[in-house]
Amino acid sequence: MNKIQKTVNELIAEYKTANPEDICENMGIIILDWDLPKRVNGFTIRREGIWFIVLNNCLDDNKRSFTTAHELGHILLHKGTNSINLSCNTAWSVSRYEQEADRFAVCLLLRAAEDLAAYETLTVREISRLTHIPESKAEQLFF
Repeated sequence: MNKIQKTVNELIAEYKTANPEDICENMGIIILDWDLPKRVNGFTIRREGIWFIVLNNCLDDNKRSFTTAHELGHILLHKGTNSINLSCNTAWSVSRYEQEADRFAVCLLLRAAEDLAAYETLTVREISRLTHIPESKAEQLFF
């Protein structure tokens, strides 16, 4: 079991849910809906010790759920990492962090890493249709 699967399993065991918005509420993470540029689904910020997930207010329910899970993944997996600072001020690639957050979101939205076995015989397109996870993100199942 890898770090992401372990983190997801522990999270679900602790909060008795895989719903990212419920988990955020239980963890004291505040979700804000803002008018963001269309190309920005969301981001995280931390102010005075409080985490905020800022979501684009034009997201549909499925994209909102995935983006919330993705941003929660950043909070849990990448504490202390400022990807905006890294991408603007260093030569460091942040794509690894984005891929990890996507994997976290997929695992969480599939209710737990153990549930992945139920999807082994399906195509990426079928998984996407059944779970409402974007097809490009459902590919993350095969890491």
